[in-house]
Amino acid sequence: MSAIAVFISVLSFGSYRYFLDNKISQLAWTESEVLSRSASAFSREIGHIKRVTLLLRNSVNARLISQQAPASDPIESGDDWKVRVADEFSRFAQTSRLISQVRWIAPNGQELVRINAQDGVITRVSESQLQDKSDRGYVKNAPRVGDNTVYISSLDLNIENQEIVRPFQPTVRGVVRIDGNMPGILVVNYDLTKLFELMRSFSGDGVNLEILDANGFWMLSSNKSLEWGGILYPQDARFNIATHFPEIWQEINAIDGLERIFDDNRLWGLLKLHIDEEEVVKEGTKVPLLYFVAQSHAEVFALWQRTMLATIVVIASISFLMIAWLVWRQIVAQFETYRLLKLVQQEKEQAELANQQLRLTNSRLVDLQDELVETSKLSSLGLMVAGLAHEMHTPLGGVRMALSSCKIWLDKESDLLSKKAAEGMNNSLSIAEKNLLRALEVVSSFKRIVSDRMAQETQTFFFHNVVSDIMFTYKPVLKKRPEIKVHIDVPQNIKMLGFPGIMSQILQNLIDNALDHGFQRLDKGLITLTAKQDADNLVLMLKDNGRGISPEMKKRIFDPFATTGRTNKHTGLGLHLVSQWVSVLMKGHIDVESEVGVGTTFTLTVPLEQKITEEEN
Repeated sequence: MSAIAVFISVLSFGSYRYFLDNKISQLAWTESEVLSRSASAFSREIGHIKRVTLLLRNSVNARLISQQAPASDPIESGDDWKVRVADEFSRFAQTSRLISQVRWIAPNGQELVRINAQDGVITRVSESQLQDKSDRGYVKNAPRVGDNTVYISSLDLNIENQEIVRPFQPTVRGVVRIDGNMPGILVVNYDLTKLFELMRSFSGDGVNLEILDANGFWMLSSNKSLEWGGILYPQDARFNIATHFPEIWQEINAIDGLERIFDDNRLWGLLKLHIDEEEVVKEGTKVPLLYFVAQSHAEVFALWQRTMLATIVVIASISFLMIAWLVWRQIVAQFETYRLLKLVQQEKEQAELANQQLRLTNSRLVDLQDELVETSKLSSLGLMVAGLAHEMHTPLGGVRMALSSCKIWLDKESDLLSKKAAEGMNNSLSIAEKNLLRALEVVSSFKRIVSDRMAQETQTFFFHNVVSDIMFTYKPVLKKRPEIKVHIDVPQNIKMLGFPGIMSQILQNLIDNALDHGFQRLDKGLITLTAKQDADNLVLMLKDNGRGISPEMKKRIFDPFATTGRTNKHTGLGLHLVSQWVSVLMKGHIDVESEVGVGTTFTLTVPLEQKITEEEN
C-alpha cells in the first residue's frame, strides 16, 4: 500500500507539473500574442505617422513652390504664405482623424502657423495665441538641416493653453525639418486615443496589457486610476511600478527585447520597445523608450491552481482506493492459494520430518551410547589412576624417607670418606631426591585431578593450581605438536569457592576444541589463556589464532551434537557441556567471537564463590 501511495503521489505530482507547465505555456503564448499584436499595431501606427508627416511636408513645399513664394525670410514676406500654409494644413487635417494639431515653427522655436483639429472641427489659432516652443523637447530634437527624416517625440498627453485636455489624449508628434526659401520645423500632433483603445481591447483571456514609460509610470493599465501618473503626479511614487512590483522593475531595467518572469503567482511578459525603431540604429540618436507589459491575473491563476490541485487530489484518491482494492483482492486470492499449498506442503514436510527425526534420534542415541561408554571408561580410568596414585604415594614416601636417612648418615661419616667419594655420593643422592620429588609431584597432580573431578561438593581452591594441573597433563600432547605454542597469563592469588574438577574439565574441553578444530596438522599457531578477577567474578579468556568458526556453525556451536568433526568420531557434546556447566551449574555466561581465517576467542565469566541451594544439592 505504501508503494501504491508513493506511485500515486509521484504520478499526481507529475500530472500537476505537466498541467502547470501547459498552463504557463498557454499564458506565455497568450502574452506573446498580446505583446506582438500591440507592438505591431504601435509600430504600424508610428510608421503611418512618419509617412503622413513627410507627405504633409512635401505637399506644403509643392503648394508654396507653385505659388512662387518669396525668396526672403518668411517672417518678413507678409502673411500671404501663412494663409496658403494654413489652408494646406486644414485640408490635410481633414484627411486623418489622428491629426489633432499642425504647426509651422520657425528655426528659433516661435510658432508661425497652427491649426487645431478636434472632433472634425478645424480651427486656425490667431497670431496672438501663438507661443514660443523653443524649450520643448521635440524642437530641440528636431532633425538637423538637410536630414530628410521624421523625428517622433515621446508619448505624452495633449495640452492646450497649459491645461491637459480631458478626456486624456495620448499624443505623439511627428517632427520634420523644412528647408528651402522658407526654412522651419513642421510639427504634427497625432491623437493615439483610438490606438490605445485598440490595444486595451487586446487584454483578455486572463491577460492584461500595460504600457510603461522609461521611468516606470503607467500610460496604459488595467487600473485606470494609475494611468499617466508620471505627467499628472510626477513626484508620487504610488503611480510607479517600482513601488508595487520592485522585482519586476529590476527585471524590466535589465531586459533587452522580450522576456518572461513568473513571480507573485502570475506570469509577466516584458517587451522593450522604442517609439521609432528605425532611428535606434543611428548613432547619437536618443529615441524615446516604452515598456509593454503583459501580466496574467494572479487571482485567476490561484483559483486555477486550487481547482487543479483539488481535481488531482480527488482523482488520485479515487485511483488509490480502486488500485488498493484490486491489489487487496489479488493479495487475498494469492494468500488463499498459498495457504492451501502450504497445507499440502506441511503435510508432506511433516511426514519427511517424522522420518528425519527418527533417524536423528537414532543417531543421537548411538552417539549418547558412545559418550556414556567413553564416560564410563574415563570414570574407570580415573578410579584406577586414583588407586594407582595412592598405592604409589606410600612407597615413594618410604623411598624419600630412606634417602633422607641416607643423607644424614653420609653427613655423619663424611670424615671417614674421601672428599671425591663424599661429593659423588651427595650428587647421586641429590639426583635421586630430585627425581623422587618429580615423581611425587606427578602422582599428586594425578591424584588432585581425579579427586577434583570425582568430587560433587564445592571446595576452596586457587584457580592457578587448576590451570597448572591441567597444563601438566598436556605436556605430552604439546611435545608432539611443537608448532603450537600455549601462553598462560593467570595470577596466583585468584581464590575460588566452587568446583575445581568442573573447571578442569571446562579448560580441557576448550583446549581440546582449539587443538582439534582451530588448528590442523602442521599448522602453526598460538593459544593464549588469560584470567583476571573482575569484582566478584572470574573472567577467563581462551584465544587462538587458528582457522576460526564459520557463521553458520557459530550460531549452533553450543547445541548438543553440533560438530564439524563427525568423521573423526567427535560427538559434539563438549561445548554443549561447557555451556551447561558455566550457565546452569556456575550461574555464569560464556561468549564466543570468531572470524574465519583470523581465530576464535571464548570468554567465560563465573562467580568466584558458588552458592549452592538445597534444591540443587
